[in-house]
Amino acid sequence: MCRQLLALATFLLPISCVTSRTPMCGLEDRAAWLAPPLNRVVSVRDGRSGKAVPFDTFLDALADADVVFLGESHNDETTHRVELAIYEGLLERRGGGVVLAMEMFERDVQQSLDSYLAGEIDEATFLDRVHPWSQYRTAYRPLIEKARACGRPVVASNFPRSLRRRVAMEGPEVLETLEGSDKRQAPAEFFPNTKGYWRRMDNAVRSHRAMMGGGGGGDDQRLYSTQSLWDNAMGEACATALDEHPGDLVLHVNGGFHSAYWDGTVRQFSLRKPTARVATVDITPVMNPAVANVEGAPCADYVVFVEMRATDLNDGTWSVYVPRELEYLFQLPGDASGKAPVPFLIWLSDDGFTASEGLDLWKDRLGDDTAIAVIEAPYRQVAADLGGGGRWFWADTFSSDVGSLVMTVERVWAYLLRHYPIDETRVCLAGEGTGATVVAAVALLTDRMGIEAVALSPRQYAKIKDFPLPLPEFLGDDTPPTKSLRILGGEDDKAWWAEELGEYCEIGMHSEMVLATADPWRTELEAENVLRAALGLDAHPAPTTTMRRHILVDSDSPRARRWARLGAIRSTAKDGVPVAVLDAPPADRASGLIPTDIRPEAFAEAHALPPCPGPFGGTTVVVVLDSATSRDREAWLTLQDEDPLSKRSRFHRLRIATVDGERNLPDVLSGLFDAGRKNVLIVPATFCADTALMQKLERSVREWGDRMTLHWLPGLGGRKATLTIQDSDSPVTKPGANE
Repeated sequence: MCRQLLALATFLLPISCVTSRTPMCGLEDRAAWLAPPLNRVVSVRDGRSGKAVPFDTFLDALADADVVFLGESHNDETTHRVELAIYEGLLERRGGGVVLAMEMFERDVQQSLDSYLAGEIDEATFLDRVHPWSQYRTAYRPLIEKARACGRPVVASNFPRSLRRRVAMEGPEVLETLEGSDKRQAPAEFFPNTKGYWRRMDNAVRSHRAMMGGGGGGDDQRLYSTQSLWDNAMGEACATALDEHPGDLVLHVNGGFHSAYWDGTVRQFSLRKPTARVATVDITPVMNPAVANVEGAPCADYVVFVEMRATDLNDGTWSVYVPRELEYLFQLPGDASGKAPVPFLIWLSDDGFTASEGLDLWKDRLGDDTAIAVIEAPYRQVAADLGGGGRWFWADTFSSDVGSLVMTVERVWAYLLRHYPIDETRVCLAGEGTGATVVAAVALLTDRMGIEAVALSPRQYAKIKDFPLPLPEFLGDDTPPTKSLRILGGEDDKAWWAEELGEYCEIGMHSEMVLATADPWRTELEAENVLRAALGLDAHPAPTTTMRRHILVDSDSPRARRWARLGAIRSTAKDGVPVAVLDAPPADRASGLIPTDIRPEAFAEAHALPPCPGPFGGTTVVVVLDSATSRDREAWLTLQDEDPLSKRSRFHRLRIATVDGERNLPDVLSGLFDAGRKNVLIVPATFCADTALMQKLERSVREWGDRMTLHWLPGLGGRKATLTIQDSDSPVTKPGANE
């Protein structure tokens, strides 16, 4: 399918003042700020076969046409460089006989455009009169200045916005009342667009259908719509230019949608000039033109892949494209082999999770049977409780963020399938929360992966509708991968997803929504079995015991609830007694409470305490709270003397601090600094500290923040030693007992 491939990463850069400088003598063409030669960042392909075409051969072919339509992405720098190169190449091959026509200028500014090209007005006056697009200076000025230097005409082809407003307010009948120069601004005749064109149009704006009246309808209702006015005006303008400049080639620059699939503006021109020779070009920005593929139904005679490097001014910002590393964790069962390949889970956690926590969520439940890759969210964040985590997307960059994640997931999938014994027929892409929203979008957009996607309780999903659907009629002869999507969500999400998944089913993508259980003792098992089904694994049976346990999380901290979930899953796996995470005691009291007390003796093993992150290790400082008993304080100090972290690695060590008193945290950091130990992880000795405590601790040591590297963890609740039911003497209330 001919489409703009999605960027791996986009960074918005502020504009800065740069002092001018003169390049060194003889090095003008090697200045560091120059863009690379086009032959390094452009790949021309035949639009039907996908075969590479040399740039000169491409220009020779275009020069044989009567009209050439260049379909562009309006803000891409390399695209505009290619357009100028095509214009210059055609001028050379046609002996100057090229008429440039542009969507970017409306018909009512033709006189001002002509005056500027003739040298009758200066540039400032010209720009004041023609209302140029915001990126005119970097995108379209080079074309206009080339035409001016060569004395060649430029046609303003677009329908005037002033007249568009009149049509919208007064109806199409107003076009019959136009006289003189006003009459020449509108096409003499209007031709309808095709059903396929409007299907593409409705699909492109599907998230705005309600605002736009729902879309749909025949061309009798759309003949005078904005899109139709544009296409008719531009198509007629090219036909008129061909008549007024016999023997010349007309080169029209327009947005890619208007000329894709030889429809829209191209069709409007051909209806007026059916015998004219037409060539269409789709200019598509991609990360790496050399390896891009022409896919799906042909959309143009030629596809020019150009390297995404920078964009022009767009909605007040500029941007550049740069590669960035996105990390993931991977676990493979020890007995996996080429003769016994294993299923493969790609997991995307909710916002606030790290990849490590995501792997913890599944490795004990699936790790013996399944390869697991957990992708780190691209936006690393520090929460209000100072804990680390990640974020998948921002609302205003949702499309580009998800676009980069489509490529990320595809590359993780491709690399691991190339190198590890994974069963490519049993791949599940799954996630929860915002990660589930990304999963749903990736499942919709990927045209490479054969997957079963599972989205658990997706959040912030409304902007998925911003993505056009991959319509089957534009897939051409390509066989799409087999993929499906299952949503496990709540009653509040049902209506929205029913509509969305209905559209997916209409384009041949199997999709369904399953209402999640309201029973908190069954939540985790239900989610696990949905994933197991997608991976081709046997379901885990429901526990047969009538016993139940629960963990109380009475705060609104997502981290506390997350850690409690991990503890509940581990406890259930230990002895088969289901554990729920609740925010209040159950009404029937027929459940045993698992306390969240942090006991120092649980952390005596070498791997129980969190090590300080860093390539050369560091010191973990456990802060004992004021509420701790004297016995617990002594036990923590004994643990410091035994230092299980140093037994794990000579690069790690344990120190105990208190909130106040003689072993207060600032004094402990001072001692570490004097000893040359400047990489420190600070964690309070509690299940999960609230924001107020973490902020208090941070303020107390803020003076050390510049001279030491301080890491923070808001508690020990996420460690495997916490909340694990180890034996019958564990402090668990028996069913039915008072709590």
